[in-house]
Amino acid sequence: MSVAVADVRQVALTLPEHDRAALAESLLESLDYLADDPAEVEAAWTGEVGTRLDDLINGRVKGVSLEEMNAQIDAALAARRR
Repeated sequence: MSVAVADVRQVALTLPEHDRAALAESLLESLDYLADDPAEVEAAWTGEVGTRLDDLINGRVKGVSLEEMNAQIDAALAARRR
């Protein structure tokens, strides 16, 4: 990381959370490779949703309750903090 980038990062980290989020969003939008065609993105997500739904309907995966999912997320986050 160059000195200039390190300086910008250091200043950015002092910003309030909302401002950091807005800055991060604008930086990500500035990257050319993320400028995908919205129709292609929508088609890809539609295909993924169809695949996942088919897996659920045909028993290849098992759904979990919201409570179980939240417990799994809490456990994973707790493990990362250790």
